[in-house]
Amino acid sequence: MELRHLRYFVAVAEELHFGRAAARLHIAQPPLSRQIRDLEREVGTPLFERVARGVELTAAGRAFLPEARLTLAQAARAQRTAERAARGEIGRLRVGFVEAAAYARVLPEVLGFFRMHLPNIGISLFEMDAHAQADAFRDGRIDLGLLHSVPADADRLLHVELVYTDPMIAAVPGTHRVASQTRVALGAFAAESFVFFPRTDAPRLYDDIIASCRAAGFNPRVVQEATAWHTLASLVGAGVGLAFVPMSLTSFQIPGVVYRSVRALSVGMEMSAVWRRGDKSPVRERFVTTLRAVARTQVDQPEQHRAASRRTRQ
Repeated sequence: MELRHLRYFVAVAEELHFGRAAARLHIAQPPLSRQIRDLEREVGTPLFERVARGVELTAAGRAFLPEARLTLAQAARAQRTAERAARGEIGRLRVGFVEAAAYARVLPEVLGFFRMHLPNIGISLFEMDAHAQADAFRDGRIDLGLLHSVPADADRLLHVELVYTDPMIAAVPGTHRVASQTRVALGAFAAESFVFFPRTDAPRLYDDIIASCRAAGFNPRVVQEATAWHTLASLVGAGVGLAFVPMSLTSFQIPGVVYRSVRALSVGMEMSAVWRRGDKSPVRERFVTTLRAVARTQVDQPEQHRAASRRTRQ
């Protein structure tokens, strides 16, 4: 039994006339009559009986009509669902993200867009570091990752796309001698103690910061390490040392801590989207497209630099 048989049957049942039904279906009457006879043979009983003015439904035809309509409606719904899935309008996406991705405006803006415009996409979020994300990809537990330090062997398994770069700035106590300055020379921190993230968390970023400090004439004296950026800022507030943190962390206000841009520290934390090579997911593609668009409009580094400068007056 084919869907066209059901469409032909419904048209004849509603018109109760083969000629009018054929005209409605834009086919000739003889082929329509043959298709109805084929359907009746498959069903095993007549569905119509001829009368002087056309045809009437038999008892079997009357019982068959609502089921035929329901089947056609379900088929149409299935087609619409498939089309929406192909456009990335419905489905589910499991996203792993590092802590820093939540500070910038990009991820929150993307999530807000999906909640408002694509509510039929379920997004599950999992905070995890880069190594945990690599394991989650291998185990099939996430579909997309947002991270700032891609594992060295990730290219074998994952496609990596840079989304935005978050400039590094200094977090200092509000009572520090440089707190009143709009922009601080990197060399001014030569004698300071620092709290740092472990090199294993972001080797490239760590090495770039150390190289910048050495170019400014000093090796930073690291007295404490912490894996979370907000923990580093809290340690600054506690007077343990200074810290270099991503500019987006300025949205996380710690009492007694101010943020300053640093001359000669041309280093940024790169935030990348990663997914399994060969993965064909319309939902993931739509999410990444939105990430790109939001990053272009929201990560306005000059404006962020101005905002950081304004905080010097706090």
